[in-house]
Amino acid sequence: MESLYVKNKRIYGDKKMIDHGGDVFEISNKIGISPNNIIDFSSNINPYGPPPKVIEVIKSSLHLIKYYPDKNYSKLRKAIANYVNLPCDNIIVGCGVTELIHSILTRFFKKSVVIPTPTFSEYEVVVKALGLKAIFIEPIGIKINLEKILDIVKNNEISGVILCNPNNPTGEILDYEKIIEIIEIAEKKGIFVIVDEAYYELSENSKTFASLTLDFRNLFVLRSLTKAFGFPGLRVGYALCHSSLAEKFNQTAISWRIGTLEELAAISALEDLDFLKYSKKKIFNEKEKLFNNIKSINGLVPIPSSTNFFMININKSGFSPKNLKWRLLSYAILIRELSSVRGLNEPYIRIAVRKEEENLVLIKALKNIIYSMKKLYPNNPICIEKKCHLKVEDCSFCFCHFYPCLDNITGGKFIERENGRLVWSCTDCIWIHRKDVVNLLIKKLVDIDAKKVDPEEILKKRKEVLEVIPP
Repeated sequence: MESLYVKNKRIYGDKKMIDHGGDVFEISNKIGISPNNIIDFSSNINPYGPPPKVIEVIKSSLHLIKYYPDKNYSKLRKAIANYVNLPCDNIIVGCGVTELIHSILTRFFKKSVVIPTPTFSEYEVVVKALGLKAIFIEPIGIKINLEKILDIVKNNEISGVILCNPNNPTGEILDYEKIIEIIEIAEKKGIFVIVDEAYYELSENSKTFASLTLDFRNLFVLRSLTKAFGFPGLRVGYALCHSSLAEKFNQTAISWRIGTLEELAAISALEDLDFLKYSKKKIFNEKEKLFNNIKSINGLVPIPSSTNFFMININKSGFSPKNLKWRLLSYAILIRELSSVRGLNEPYIRIAVRKEEENLVLIKALKNIIYSMKKLYPNNPICIEKKCHLKVEDCSFCFCHFYPCLDNITGGKFIERENGRLVWSCTDCIWIHRKDVVNLLIKKLVDIDAKKVDPEEILKKRKEVLEVIPP
């Protein structure tokens, strides 16, 4: 049987788990609840998707999975061309934006690559995998330093520049004219520029660089279909570029990189722009309420953004990002913690706007967690000797340092609340209230800051005590 510590380390301590959001299936498998019971604030997708027409076309087209897709993706490229008002020859399609990032950098970027920080971490991963040199540009506060990038483009031998607009994870919209200046100078020097517009549809006041691909032979504009229409499980993305670049790309492109059903889903979504308009309006109405509710919680400082997601500075809360992410799992809530993101010098988390009822669950969970942590030993006057549990010997640990342990060996389990959502319940756990356990834990936890310590470290202490005093 897998040991408790190994299990919990895999849930909280695996570095891959914090490089991106959207780890619903991994978390589901490891804590033993259905993905449908997890509220995923870590993934910046349209919560109202997919459009009903997408579901309908998939159901009615299942018989087509016995055929290979059209490797030229003529119908999909035509649908995208109509949407962006560009010729089909300027369009590359791929298995999501992430695949296109890998494919474009592999084919066109050969030396040093400028990567501003903070930004989407996949670019650093790809640059390192290809053996290229990454030139990281420190931000001004948390804003992208475009002036520094422009200076490097003017005065250095590099092969490419990466720009996310809107930027992820900050939600910042970059200066349009300054980016054009970077593109113009870069073209003269044979430097490629990627402008990642994955969140263009899910942003306010963002201007696209799509039309510039008709003239500039060094520009790639990346777009996602699955984020805007809410079906990231079907991988479809596209790049806009000069026809000469598209032709060169397609000469060595992987055949059949998008499946038949994915292509049909994408085409159907692009035919339902009313859904996008309707859902975007709802998202930004909910965003204002969510932002203000977060702002009202002591210790949490939300950062304004122009997208369907925003960062929260949690420095004044006393929590570390990993620790708060772990605590929120007790409510089956998943957030993106940003401790691994280069260029952020304060503790941040990131959340995406979801439906009203889900946003309210998050607000209540955050309030409960912050309140509950005030009851940690030894400052727990609220519940001492109240005997909330049966057969309690010692109430020193009114609120458990290990909550949620997500391990039912001591009696904890997920239960359904009145609103139909899950919460980790310790009602049946008396292990933490045994005198012998309490006495040993007080020694083990004397120097532990339960709000800042990484989950794997604090759960290691639990394991050590369990080995001495089993339930």
